[in-house]
Amino acid sequence: MISFSRQLALICLLLSTSLSANTSKQLQVKFATDANYFPFEYLSDDKEIQGFDIDIAKAICEQANLKCSFEHHRFDGLLLTLPFGRYDAVIAALDITSERLEKVDFSDSYYKVPPVFISKEQLQGEFSLEGKFIGVQANTSNQSYLIQFAKENSYIVPYYSSQAALKDLKLQRIDAVFADFAVVNDFLSKQEQDNELVISRTEAVFVEQFSKGYGIAVKKNNHILRQRLNLGLKQIVENGTYAKIFQEYFP
Repeated sequence: MISFSRQLALICLLLSTSLSANTSKQLQVKFATDANYFPFEYLSDDKEIQGFDIDIAKAICEQANLKCSFEHHRFDGLLLTLPFGRYDAVIAALDITSERLEKVDFSDSYYKVPPVFISKEQLQGEFSLEGKFIGVQANTSNQSYLIQFAKENSYIVPYYSSQAALKDLKLQRIDAVFADFAVVNDFLSKQEQDNELVISRTEAVFVEQFSKGYGIAVKKNNHILRQRLNLGLKQIVENGTYAKIFQEYFP
């Protein structure tokens, strides 16, 4: 398990460079997100968009003098909304990958923990992907990672959501699920002990070579907004707001 102190150290390292941005003029920022990824973004009982990502974005906006709003959008089309100006920014547990950086720009990373494999097999040596049916949320960097690095005779099974894949794992329809640690950890916390699922392997290479962590996406070359977001992120890390939000969602 990645401790909060290590998580915060990674964030601070990413924000170690000095930032300068004029925040005297308030900017309106329209965020798009897919409110279907608890605990990062989800709809509350009264249909309000909430979650770790949303609270982080709101805190950044307050520090950087940004007037922000949030709307739900399908995940597979989120980044396509930026070039045409439909939205100004996207926050949706998006990994910063080289492929996505060809299309959009990203803020500095605000969350950096590798995804994990989870299965019904107890840990006995190294967990093997060979011949396994592996569930993963479709159109995500996790799926792209599996396509690139999974064994040739493994079977990648895409799902609409990680929660749907985890449900099928519990019913033994698949052998494993590859998903973000926070999503898996929340799922495990709600399971009965007589139907135990275990984390099989942490993919450290994911954040070392494939992803630079979660970031906020903006239109290519929107340097003003990107600098404002980075400044706000740097400030909420320094003033303790980030730590407070993190502990609320990942105690």
